[in-house]
Amino acid sequence: MTPGAAAIPLEHFIQAVQSQLDNAQSAMGMKARNLNLPLTFAIKDISLDLRAQVEFSSGEIRIRPATAADVQASTFHLVFTTITRPAIEENAVALAEDPHDRPIDDLGDELSDEERRKLEWVGVRTVRKLEEMSEQGNDRAVGRMVSLPVDRLRKALERASEPQVDHVLPVAGDASEPSLLRVRGRNLSRGSAPRVTMAGEPVSVVKATKDELLLAPAANQWAGELSIEATPTASTALAFDLSRFAPAVAVVQPNGHGGTA
Repeated sequence: MTPGAAAIPLEHFIQAVQSQLDNAQSAMGMKARNLNLPLTFAIKDISLDLRAQVEFSSGEIRIRPATAADVQASTFHLVFTTITRPAIEENAVALAEDPHDRPIDDLGDELSDEERRKLEWVGVRTVRKLEEMSEQGNDRAVGRMVSLPVDRLRKALERASEPQVDHVLPVAGDASEPSLLRVRGRNLSRGSAPRVTMAGEPVSVVKATKDELLLAPAANQWAGELSIEATPTASTALAFDLSRFAPAVAVVQPNGHGGTA
């Protein structure tokens, strides 16, 4: 950092140092391979004293380099040491084991950046983790730890749990099975099949998971407003038009012969 630079988060400085040490390690490895050296050197520990002005804003520690005139600047004594890959993997925090899980940032404007950061401090990094704690009755305790009213926490959870549709796609059937619709999104099901309607008429649900629905619509239900009600208080609607994929409808001609329309 250079004098007069803007303050940066402390973790950004540490990550920058780590990145350059990684580059140095890669260069030493390349040298050993290319020169076929039987013995070379490696860096085990690095000690660094950093003089900086400390700022605390929105739950985040920021530092900026101290100048000669900053007699009251703080000194950070940082020691970088070696660690093996298994040790890193063993101690690393899993941000989201489920690839479909969402980070706590998805709670949106219901919570401020500082409040979301405080939730991460107590290990709540995903929406699913917060839902689990709420289901276990621990949301009030979490609210106390992060100085967040439990009503606001529950309101944020309710918003994050609302159904959302991302895609409606046709699934081609064969002669023995009707054509289907695949609806993809999130929070589409809450343990049981949701109530799905098209223009007020029910649509048959073949399969339901929280991220996907498989529907068997009637021939006249391939266009319009699709409504999905996961619970009486959680629903969503989406207009779409896939009428060109609708199966042909058999009709009876005046001469008594059948046909398709």
